[in-house]
Amino acid sequence: LKLPQFAEPPLGLSSSRQEFRAMASKCVAIVDPYSTGCVVALECFNRGFKVVALWCKEATDELKTHRPNSCDALVYIAELTERATVAQTAKALQAAAGEHEVVAVIVGGESGVPLADALSEHMGLRTNGTQIPQRRDKKIQQELVKAAGLRSVRQAGGTSLADVEAFLESETMPVVVKPVESAGSDGVKLCHNIEEAKEHFSLLMNAQRKVGSQGAAVLCQEFLKGKEYVIDHVSVDGEHKTVMMWVYDKRAVNGAAFVYHGMLPVRSDSPEAKEMIPYVRGVLDALQIKNGATHGEVMMTPSGACLVEMNCRAHGGDGTWVSLAKALTGGYSQVDANADSFLDLEKFKALPDRPPAPFKAAGQEVMLVSFTEGKVVATPGYDKIRSLASFIYLEEAIKPGDKIERTTDLFTNVGSCILMNKDPAALKKDIDCIREMEQDFSMFELEEHPYALRRPRADSLGGRKRAVSGDGAELLDGVVRTHSADRLDIPLPARKSSADLKEGTSVVVVVDPYSTGCCVGHEAFKRGFKIVALWSKEISDEMKAHRPLSCNDLEYLAEITEAETLEATEALVKEACGTSKLMAIICGGETGVPCADALSEHMKVRTNGTQIPQRRDKKIQQELVKASGLRSVRQAGGTKISDVEEFLKSESMPVVVKPVESAGSDGVKLCHSIEEATEHFHVLMNAQQRVGSQGAAVLCQEFLRGKEYVIDHVSLDGVHKTVMLWVYDKRAVNGAAFVYHGMLPVPSDSAEAKVLIPYVRGVLVALQIRNGPTHGEVMMTADGPCLVEMNCRAHGGDGTWMPLARALTGGYSQVDASVDCFVDAAAFKALPDKPAAPFKASGQEVMLVSFTKGVVKAMKEIETIKQLPSFVYLETAIDVGSEIDYTVDLFTNVGSAILLHKDSAQLKKDIEAIRQMEQDCSLFELEDHAETLGRPRAGSELKPHYEELVNDQSNGSCILL
Repeated sequence: LKLPQFAEPPLGLSSSRQEFRAMASKCVAIVDPYSTGCVVALECFNRGFKVVALWCKEATDELKTHRPNSCDALVYIAELTERATVAQTAKALQAAAGEHEVVAVIVGGESGVPLADALSEHMGLRTNGTQIPQRRDKKIQQELVKAAGLRSVRQAGGTSLADVEAFLESETMPVVVKPVESAGSDGVKLCHNIEEAKEHFSLLMNAQRKVGSQGAAVLCQEFLKGKEYVIDHVSVDGEHKTVMMWVYDKRAVNGAAFVYHGMLPVRSDSPEAKEMIPYVRGVLDALQIKNGATHGEVMMTPSGACLVEMNCRAHGGDGTWVSLAKALTGGYSQVDANADSFLDLEKFKALPDRPPAPFKAAGQEVMLVSFTEGKVVATPGYDKIRSLASFIYLEEAIKPGDKIERTTDLFTNVGSCILMNKDPAALKKDIDCIREMEQDFSMFELEEHPYALRRPRADSLGGRKRAVSGDGAELLDGVVRTHSADRLDIPLPARKSSADLKEGTSVVVVVDPYSTGCCVGHEAFKRGFKIVALWSKEISDEMKAHRPLSCNDLEYLAEITEAETLEATEALVKEACGTSKLMAIICGGETGVPCADALSEHMKVRTNGTQIPQRRDKKIQQELVKASGLRSVRQAGGTKISDVEEFLKSESMPVVVKPVESAGSDGVKLCHSIEEATEHFHVLMNAQQRVGSQGAAVLCQEFLRGKEYVIDHVSLDGVHKTVMLWVYDKRAVNGAAFVYHGMLPVPSDSAEAKVLIPYVRGVLVALQIRNGPTHGEVMMTADGPCLVEMNCRAHGGDGTWMPLARALTGGYSQVDASVDCFVDAAAFKALPDKPAAPFKASGQEVMLVSFTKGVVKAMKEIETIKQLPSFVYLETAIDVGSEIDYTVDLFTNVGSAILLHKDSAQLKKDIEAIRQMEQDCSLFELEDHAETLGRPRAGSELKPHYEELVNDQSNGSCILL
């Protein structure tokens, strides 16, 4: 241990080795000296006493080796194991002590309590005796406390379910289920229904019987709600002195209600202490504990202090808190006082009745919490903790090669440390530093792995079925869409075509009208055009049913499917149009690009043509951009791995691996090694070949670092008009580096827009896109903008952003402009070159992030979002019964909402409300499940969980519970 830099404690309160040289002829037996029990043994050893380690029958070899690092200097004159009877054990102890007088038998670990009480009583030494034969039994403890007239827990216990059934049926859920004796992690669980309680009861009984526990039984108790305190005492002949009081810092994180973050000292003059200390001393009297150390756990409930359990030994945790306690009190700890109570009564009498207030220093235990998961490569956070000014001690729970997960209980925390400083501000600074490392995932360096980078698009919804719920919300294979058309800040009338056309006499063909493509058809439909849906060859029936909620009234003149030849497809279109005039062929979804370009060129309507036969191909896009002198991505692509091997060997990792054509979520992954890239290459090729993709190939590209923007244009005869710019809000949460939180509009007069707009228009020229909508994705890198990809259709996402875009621009969106460019050139020419700045309203898309996991029981806060003043639209794939997980990518997000309001302050308030719901894990109410409550104590890391004991079939070796 690093010794604290404080003045020497006052004389009379410390153990002087010289003073106890005369004690060399005396011997102390420590029963089960593991964890803090070993530190107690060291204190006796340092005072000049000979020490014998006496192990109870159940102690394992692993437990015997549980020696804190601070005890390396401790030497036993003998180690022996409990004999068949107390008399035989006393005789063996006397023999082991030899010529040395045995002056005390002191309990070390909790498992040693029965033997220490019985042996000290038998040998006529200071003792708590055996008048209460099973003082560790939690059921007996509560009964004695109740009999003394003190607040106690409602409970029932026994060895069979019949013993507790009546209690479980009458007690309000949840209830606590745990073994009757304190040890290890105790298997303490909070059970939310009778079935869970019965299951855990049986598990605990089976585990205890398997290892031959002598007092095997299980206790069911009321669940105490309140703040949990620890009150440590040392007693002599019934005189109880409070040596320290602590409170646990428990918080709701990672979806768990009670995650330990630390243990803080509590002043003895605080209102809590003034109630707790007399209560705990009353408990000690009720349990007839008159001598030695005790570690009481008490809950401060609305009806006052209530015992959780009394541990008849010193505070555990390897005694790592000893240096902190000495600094806080000015010179002593429970370990010192415990030795005094058996070996130096004068020093015990000199100790104060309770710790000084205020404390002499500032400090606490900080328990380390993980907000991520993965395989650990290095532990830089541990090194940083050791360098902190307040550092005293660090317990490293993780080493390279270990797998960590998000901390939800005491078995998934990742260590703890003791911090101490004379300056409270310096202490707070160091604690904040640790909490920051937890939040930004820098505590550990994790093994890198491939992960999805891109946002799923409309295509990825293929395979979902569409239905309409009773309240009018659209359901698409469980994807619920709710639209609030009556709550827009700027209600806009339907746009009418200025063309000299009679209503219903002209036709617009939309190729693959799903997602926003359907909105394009709907806009033309509202303007009086007849709409023909032309489905490309590859489209599925499920995709044909993907119709946004806003398009429910859209009626098609006809639905036709692309034929084998252009001529045959032309014939189908003409047949569908009948006597009506064909005005335009517009691409709806990304899959429709090739057909729309070829057919519009063939039928001599406005077109982008086929001079670039595979305009969707990302590899071809980058090559054309590069050839025009614009910044492009370093890349290699092909249909077999040999086509990209040289690139993978020469390019710095990580690299992006994706299919060449834009569709769905694109299967875009960031791969950190050649092996990962090769594996994903094969996955993508196999997937594309399986669905018969005509242009199947895979692209490997440099990983662009920077901020990702979306620039939406509409073009007419090579005149490109910017209709909106957006930027993705991506943050590092839940252990993932890039989690989408939203999409925000970017003003057209911003510094970024002034660079991005000319660049993207250059890309459109390079790709020979002259007509219709485009959706460009661009990364603003350190050396300027660089194309990610150009999508030759309108911005996707079901067009849910249309009301927002119209409000921001003052009246139009990309969908409106897209119809204009094909059927109303005058209206298109009247549109501004770029959106107005500043915007006419405030709004954004908010993507919903989960910080918890479980099965959804209710969706109350989702309903709350719909009532926000700025609410326009909500989409979520979650419903009652769905299982949610931590959001780490776009497939684990839990929905998105469009918010819009004239007042930017109101918008900000509504966004903050949603973010608070996320942080509070209140977006969804989850089904209750049994959870571990008890804090692991000394030696628990050496023992398997109860579940593992039940399932372990290896051997019959005894494991101490």
